[in-house]
Amino acid sequence: MIYRDKIMSALEGRRADFSHFDSESRAQLALYTGALDRLTAASSGKLKEMLLKSDAPGAMLTEEFDRARSLVIPFEEEWSNHEEAREWAYSILKGRTTFAADGSQILPSKDFSIPVAAVQVGWFENPHTPAGNYVKDAAFEILAPSEVMVRTGGVTEFSEQVVHRRRYGVEAGAIRNYMTATAARGFDRARPPVVFFDSLLVISFAELLPEDQREFYVSEITSLLDVSKQTAIPLVGYIDTSFARDLVNMLQEAFGLEDAQRIYDAGLLAPRMKWGDRTPLFQCARRGILDHYGDEWRRGIGFLYLKTAGDLPPARLDMPMWVYESGLLDYVVDTVRGEVVVGNGYPYAIESADAAAVLDGRDREMFYAVFQEFADRERLGLRIARKAISKAHRR
Repeated sequence: MIYRDKIMSALEGRRADFSHFDSESRAQLALYTGALDRLTAASSGKLKEMLLKSDAPGAMLTEEFDRARSLVIPFEEEWSNHEEAREWAYSILKGRTTFAADGSQILPSKDFSIPVAAVQVGWFENPHTPAGNYVKDAAFEILAPSEVMVRTGGVTEFSEQVVHRRRYGVEAGAIRNYMTATAARGFDRARPPVVFFDSLLVISFAELLPEDQREFYVSEITSLLDVSKQTAIPLVGYIDTSFARDLVNMLQEAFGLEDAQRIYDAGLLAPRMKWGDRTPLFQCARRGILDHYGDEWRRGIGFLYLKTAGDLPPARLDMPMWVYESGLLDYVVDTVRGEVVVGNGYPYAIESADAAAVLDGRDREMFYAVFQEFADRERLGLRIARKAISKAHRR
């Protein structure tokens, strides 16, 4: 149980810390908002010259920025109600195939003497045909004791990281398999499928991992990028709440600004954008993890911000630069807009893949009940901790 009065008392005790954080954030936001105005006013050639002084300025300008000369490319459509928006989305998505995969997991529990874990990855393919046909399916995998147990010093423990890695690998594998199979069947290159990856393609989280784990995640991502380019199927990394700072870092490099840890790209851009607006595409030049992507992909990923909700900062879209170079950027962005309209604020394909994959508390209970039945049948000598039994009885 949690107590409201104790929460309030603890918060009031840290009032000065919160006030200081807020005032610093406002000051940094004002400084970098002014830098955004300077960015659009400066000559493109001069900006590129300044950014080239750094090997990793956060972001590099593309020719699209040169043409737009603005940080916001407006969305020209206007609707009176959601019905009109859905009609527009239907006209955009009709005949365009979208695909997404997402995963979930059941972690090993110390309440059971025999360690076991599971991952489930769901996928959703929608060709958006009048017949309404689609494919929604899932794959389920068990991780046995030999996979989830690791030795750390003098102790043998469960590894949650192993489970997360398996889930990530199966998700990536589902997307690779789809792109490869679709290319083998053939498709209209002018209207290719658009594949959603429910994460960014620039995986800075992997920087903090041990080398072998980092190599695993980087290998999975660069493999997806390779297959996307080989099959000519656009791959979109989508995240609706991004704290990336690539544009912030670019502004810092371009204008010699003081470091600003309190602000991020999406929050900086939000006041300038309305629904459907987007930024030009930028080439990602982030320091760190991209140095492990190899020569082709170290500077081969682009990103933009797309306003997908009226009251929230814009979502971030990562995609391979070949999508832009092939003239497919507007096609892909309109497809994302259509999916967001149908999904009421989030791409419907990702929502549907998540629904196929998700494992909630009841699923976890069922999983362990089936595992207990299996262990009894196979005479595995499974023991359940008394604490877990007590919890089950209380709830």
